[in-house]
Amino acid sequence: MAIGAALRIFQYASDTSLWYDELSIVRNLVHRSAASLATEPLRYDQVAPVGFMLTEKGISRVLGESDLAFRILLLPVGLAALVMFLFLARRLLDGGAVPFAVAMFAIGAPFIRYSAEVKSYGIDIAAVIAMSLVTLRLREADSTRAGCVAAGLAGAGLVWFSQPAILTLAGLGGSLLAAWLFERDAPTARALRVTVPIWAAACVASAAVAFRMVTPATRAYMDTFWRMRQGFPPWPIEKPGDLLWPWDRVTLMFADNRVLAYPWPALYAALVIAGLAVLARRNRAGALILIGPLAVVVLAAVAEILPFHSRLSLSTLPAFVLAVAAAAEWVRRGLARRSTALGAAVMLALFAGPALAVVRLPPPFFVEDHKTVLAFLRDHRQPGDAVFVFPYEMQAVERYAAEYGLLPGDYEVGGCSSEDRRLFLRDVDRYRGRPRVWLIAGAVPVLQAPRSDVDGYLSTIGTRKDELAVASAKPLYPVSATLFDLSDSNRLAAASAATYPIQVKPAPGDPRPNVVVRCDDRLRPLRKD
Repeated sequence: MAIGAALRIFQYASDTSLWYDELSIVRNLVHRSAASLATEPLRYDQVAPVGFMLTEKGISRVLGESDLAFRILLLPVGLAALVMFLFLARRLLDGGAVPFAVAMFAIGAPFIRYSAEVKSYGIDIAAVIAMSLVTLRLREADSTRAGCVAAGLAGAGLVWFSQPAILTLAGLGGSLLAAWLFERDAPTARALRVTVPIWAAACVASAAVAFRMVTPATRAYMDTFWRMRQGFPPWPIEKPGDLLWPWDRVTLMFADNRVLAYPWPALYAALVIAGLAVLARRNRAGALILIGPLAVVVLAAVAEILPFHSRLSLSTLPAFVLAVAAAAEWVRRGLARRSTALGAAVMLALFAGPALAVVRLPPPFFVEDHKTVLAFLRDHRQPGDAVFVFPYEMQAVERYAAEYGLLPGDYEVGGCSSEDRRLFLRDVDRYRGRPRVWLIAGAVPVLQAPRSDVDGYLSTIGTRKDELAVASAKPLYPVSATLFDLSDSNRLAAASAATYPIQVKPAPGDPRPNVVVRCDDRLRPLRKD
């Protein structure tokens, strides 16, 4: 617990650069009113719960608009989730499974990272833990009607801060119904009469607002995007492997570098299945409380409402961790009948996956390191240097440039075109003859081709003099600052924006087959309220 708390505080205090999506959220927060955030879809292809955005807006008015101010909301949420997870593990597990589960949760990358990010993913994790504890309490013999009302109101509030909490409450409501059908006990019946209707009303209202706050164009694009990422199950079923979609999704949560990033992800997916079976045999009601929200996540993906993929399904992770721990303890006990040492050794070996994951990629976690690149530019830029910003980097430069001595008149931002790839080359042609030209660049996959074109073109008509490139988390490309000398007439004669060979092909990962580059509002100047 102490290690987990320290890692979360360390992640926050490291003050890493905001990354592409965080920058877009902050752009909305800084340049839009609270009324606009509450009633209109977010700009820059962002989706976030209304309660989360309004709370962030309020915090910024009190603490200012620094990165740490915007990230402060998720730190206490992450610390609270750690404490609540300990209590949940104690309620559902026993023996060595409890410290095993708490250790997995304490050092797990997503539980640390999303305790210090300007996104609501950390609330998704905390919400499922909190409401699972609340649901267990509702089934106790001394639960009261007032407690049921309080539980209902707690869930009704959470759905405005976490959209996956809607699925969580639906799953927990189903779990309560299933438990009552098995046991017909009075506390569960009371919760079904009092708590679940409050949850249902809040979920319907929150879902209606959530759908209204997404533009049809964004919704259509994201639906197609997640279908390409197999966030929705294949339909119709065309091959036997399509039937393994749920298994693939669970395995991906352990394999994805944006989630747990364990070695041997299939092993941990198998442990999830075994652990849920163990829990069902020993604690049927507890198993139902874990399985209910998982089942609704799968059903939502089947209905193509919300994909079962990566960051959008972080609410499944606490159940996965608890199930893995239950399976590990079951294995230990089975082997301990022959040898206590053997059982302990195998259980320790099963913890190697979580341990290796944090050793291979220790905190602080970051996606894109704009600050280090801009600091390099500050330290190496000379008076009179030209600075060209590739359009992808516009948000980061807009956010951080002044902090690193780069004023608005000191740099120019390139344009973006979804059809004309040579626009990117014409933008840098303005610097022909300049002896010192800096290129500040980064890219998502759909902008990698034009970024490569610009980099290759400048290398053809000029000479690289200095460079710093900092790797980003996959699939994003490195953030870099490169100094070119474009004053050699012989090299300048080698190519022009009109003649440099570029390969025009659909952008990788873009669901629209004829799109070369996807240019959205994040690559264009600000529009203020």
